[in-house]
Amino acid sequence: MDKRVLISLVKPDNIEHFVDHSANIYYTGKKFPTTVALNKLYYFMPYIKGLGVRYLYLIKIARVGTKQEVHPLTNKPTNNFHLIAIKEQRRHKQ
Repeated sequence: MDKRVLISLVKPDNIEHFVDHSANIYYTGKKFPTTVALNKLYYFMPYIKGLGVRYLYLIKIARVGTKQEVHPLTNKPTNNFHLIAIKEQRRHKQ
């Protein structure tokens, strides 16, 4: 079985949710690799600037969506698409 990991920078407006473990969803920036096989992403490792990678999560769902799905009250709605990963649970602390 081919299980791949997504290691990605946590955006500044989402850091506190990953530090206090309240985040259940993650979104990338406007640019992400378009050749990623979403159905093969199995793990997620959020990279927090200044703290590094601290946890490994199982990905429940990985798909393309908008930032407004993660932050519905965003003042500046856009039609930019992001890679969205919905995490299942915390697996390992480093």
